[in-house]
Amino acid sequence: MTFWQKEDLPASPPASSESGKINARLLIIEDDRTFATSMQRLLTHAGYRTEAVENGLDGLETLAATRPDLLLVDINLPDMTGHEVIRAARDKGLTMPVIVVSGESEIDAAILALRLGAMDYVRKPIEPEILLYAVARALAQRCLEREHKTARQRVDRSEKLHRFLVDAAPDVIFILDETGKISYVNQRLHELLGVEEKQVIGRHFSRLVHDHDQKRARYAFSARKLAETARHSIELRLKSGLDHAGFRHFEVSLAAVGMPEEQAGESDDQAHYYGVARDVTAHREAEALTLYQANHDALTGLPNRNLFRDHLGLALIQARRNQGRIAVLFLNLDRFKHVNDLIGHAKADELLREVGERIQRCLRGGDTLARFVGDEFLLLTPCFQHEGEVLDLVERINQELTEPFRNAGRSIHLSISAGIAMYPEHGESADALIRHANIALYHGRLAGSNTHSFFMREMGESADQRLKLQSELRYAIRHDQFELYYQPQVDIGSGRVKGVEALVRWNHPELGLLPPGEFLPLAEEADLIGDLGEWVIRSACKTLRNWFAQGIAPPRVAINISPQHLDEADFVERFVGLLEEYQIEPARIEVELTENLFIRDPHVVAEKLHSLAAHGVMIAIDDFGTQYSSLSYLQKFPIHTLKIDKSFVWEIDREYRQHAIIKAIISIAHGLGLNLIAEGVETDEQLRFLENQGCDEIQGYLISKPLKREALESLLTRGLEIHPAPQ
Repeated sequence: MTFWQKEDLPASPPASSESGKINARLLIIEDDRTFATSMQRLLTHAGYRTEAVENGLDGLETLAATRPDLLLVDINLPDMTGHEVIRAARDKGLTMPVIVVSGESEIDAAILALRLGAMDYVRKPIEPEILLYAVARALAQRCLEREHKTARQRVDRSEKLHRFLVDAAPDVIFILDETGKISYVNQRLHELLGVEEKQVIGRHFSRLVHDHDQKRARYAFSARKLAETARHSIELRLKSGLDHAGFRHFEVSLAAVGMPEEQAGESDDQAHYYGVARDVTAHREAEALTLYQANHDALTGLPNRNLFRDHLGLALIQARRNQGRIAVLFLNLDRFKHVNDLIGHAKADELLREVGERIQRCLRGGDTLARFVGDEFLLLTPCFQHEGEVLDLVERINQELTEPFRNAGRSIHLSISAGIAMYPEHGESADALIRHANIALYHGRLAGSNTHSFFMREMGESADQRLKLQSELRYAIRHDQFELYYQPQVDIGSGRVKGVEALVRWNHPELGLLPPGEFLPLAEEADLIGDLGEWVIRSACKTLRNWFAQGIAPPRVAINISPQHLDEADFVERFVGLLEEYQIEPARIEVELTENLFIRDPHVVAEKLHSLAAHGVMIAIDDFGTQYSSLSYLQKFPIHTLKIDKSFVWEIDREYRQHAIIKAIISIAHGLGLNLIAEGVETDEQLRFLENQGCDEIQGYLISKPLKREALESLLTRGLEIHPAPQ
């Protein structure tokens, strides 16, 4: 506080004094009306808005009502002192600056006023310059305080928003000091790993890193220290709890930010390493599941033919290098079809799993057993010296299978026949060895069951029979010996028919009605798949046009297309041309392709599929999860529908491990916005499980077997909903 003298005033007014005048409201509490009027004139002339009252009570009432920007108050008022006015105003939360204007010259009065919150003390009689300066100074100070308060509020809001965004982020956000110790981490760490913030703050980041990733993590951190402005990403496994063996996969990005040289020494934290750790565990688990499905048989868990070929290829490389020998055995269970008919498909599957387990007990460490298809297995045994070792292995397998199988309350006896091809005598490629082992099996079984046979060159003559069948297949295509059956695809909730799948059958004049598995491989080998596929498409379009004419057409018709069709340069044009010829709306047609298409040229496949989709044709992936599933391709290709393979569906009743696979497929499909159809539904338990998991549609014998065109027309004409038959 200063008892201002005119000569003490600064040469220039306080900063912001001019801006402070604009709309500034001043309240004067002064019992001397003449003096109050003089102050009002002076201050009004200076650009301020003023109001004057003569006593403390009126002043307090006016303060509360108008909340002025500045209060000028006399010490001696008729009803109370200026000190009491200041104290009462502060008690009411009125925080405007106060200037005491009084004739009182006692220093104690001034000190008390300042203690109560007054900003200045001006003695009467007042020099105009002193009053104006004091007012300007007080208003400038108030303006500055408001600016500081606003700035603080903005900083507080910004910090709260920053904290909210960081804690709400889906990623772990952290800060390391220059030694690698954690100085900050958001709440996501606790949510994902169960680690509290207090457990890691001040600790080295390596405490969170899986033991097997320690070296890589430390190297990455050291690399950031050498390049402080760089960014780096690395995938690490972080432990779920500091003392637990569990872990999750994270993609960690680290950015080093050093302190400018001119600020060095001002803070202990001269360098920080800001990091973001994104949880990619679900992605890695999905990839692992996809890879497993691509290489293993869904029923037995054994390697499938794809993985078997890989193992055989590696064994051939090793054998060529070491001049070794390899045996490939094609194994087939004798009379298994009879067993299947006797105990049913579900129990037969259990039997196949047990057969696989028993065969594995007979193998050496380097041998590979794979399920080929149905009741057929492939066995690779490398590094043997003579044929007798292979025969001993076959004998051990048959001995293992001699013990009766207990299944469905029956004692079942099984034996196995084997066809054997050896490298280098019987072939030098994986395909040749597998083919020759299959031929040897076929010839051996001509002599009866429980046989083994080594491949011989003359066995190749049996290919003549296959050539004969291929010739008959050509004739069948030209003379319409094929017939389409249709199996309904039903909405799992309403029972309404959402579509039908067209399934081709061959009415062979001698062999009777043949399913596609018995002639499609021949068609592919003979390069007839294009002609057969065109017959199927044309026949389906013709039937669909007739259904439209009758007003009974289903929402869609699914047509199976071989991946080989996509190799034909004009396939899309011919396909769309047939739709136009029969005036079929493309959206009514859904083409089904197996996952084999993923191993072809992805650019060509993508081009053909996008072209079909651009015309409005729907695209479905059949037998999903049994061959070469790829999540990335599901995103790249314009796929509308996934079909869960029947091998997974059949396991619902028996193998709870398969539940996780089906749940994963359903989650993937719905996550990508795809329609989902489960094939091969045969039991109420399968239906209930699929319905509970949110599957969209089902197809299988529980609903309907494949129907002839006339039978399906009758069903469509009645407009019936199809529901499972009561058990």
